[in-house]
Formats: sequence, structure tokens, C-alpha cells
Amino acid sequence: MKKYLMKSVVAVLLGALNGIAAGPKICFEAESAGVIEQPMAVYTNGVAGASGPYLEIPEGVGNPPKRNEGKAVFTVEIPKEGAYTLWCRCWWNGECSNSFSVSLDDQPVFLFGEDATYKTWHWVKYPVSRTVKPLNLTEGKHTLTFFNREDGVRLDQILLSADKRFVPMDIEKTGVRQ
Repeated sequence: MKKYLMKSVVAVLLGALNGIAAGPKICFEAESAGVIEQPMAVYTNGVAGASGPYLEIPEGVGNPPKRNEGKAVFTVEIPKEGAYTLWCRCWWNGECSNSFSVSLDDQPVFLFGEDATYKTWHWVKYPVSRTVKPLNLTEGKHTLTFFNREDGVRLDQILLSADKRFVPMDIEKTGVRQ
């Protein structure tokens, strides 16, 4: 009886912990954008560690100087309403080459990036602090747009996670999962 009771308690606790950490994760390749506008373009020049082709704004062709054109537009199907963290697998060339401007649907544009990890593929997240609200998304289709803000930037994968404890570590499997 004690053994059965202990197993039941453990099962309930594990189920509760899984419920806390559960939430959909939607991962997709950057080159899958429905719209890609120059100077942002798909590259396959073999930067080591990319999952395959990726988006890039090469040094000298983006901002600065001020250019209004250049974007990648994605349509994302959100399976369940919730607060989502935006993760992007990026490569920054340097201090003045480490960010994008991003918009979600018709909401104001926000700054994405500006971390100090250069010349390696790494995951960057938004929001970066608890004082910035996560992306509150309803179930259904949403438009996510990355704009030309700085040159010398690369974008390999994009991941939206409703699991606030989840942290991607390397190349992620694409698709929707719990």
C-alpha cells in the first residue's frame, strides 16, 4: 500500500511539474520567409554551424547608412493562446552588427538583439528581462517581420516558445511540439 501511495504521489508531482513547463514550441528556418526583400537575402556560403541556408544582410549593404528597404516576413500558425518568448539563432559580426528591428502583426516595432556574442551561432531571446512583457499571442495566424536595422547580421532559425523555462541549445528540430 505504501509503495503504491508513494508512486501515486510521485506521478502527481511529476505531472504538475510537466504542466508548469509545458507549452507549445514552434521552430522554423529563417530562409522559409514568405517575403525576403534585399538587402536581406538567403545565403548558403557555408558559415560553419548553420542548420543549412540562412538569411543575411552582408557588411556594407544594410544599415548604416539609412536604408528603409530590406525585410523578411513570416506567417506563423500559433496552436494555443499564450505568452511566448521569441528565440532566434543568430550570428553577429560585431558591436555595430548585432540587431534586427522586429514587428508582430500590427504592433509597434521592437529591437531584437544587441547582445555581445560575436562571430558564432547562438540563441538570442526576446524579452530579455522580466520588465519587458512577452509576446501575447492568440491562437491562429500571425505575421512576424524582421527588418534591416544593421548589416553584418545572420539569422538561421526562429523559435517561439510558450514554455518560459525552455532554452534552445543548438540547432533545433523544426515544426510544432509540446
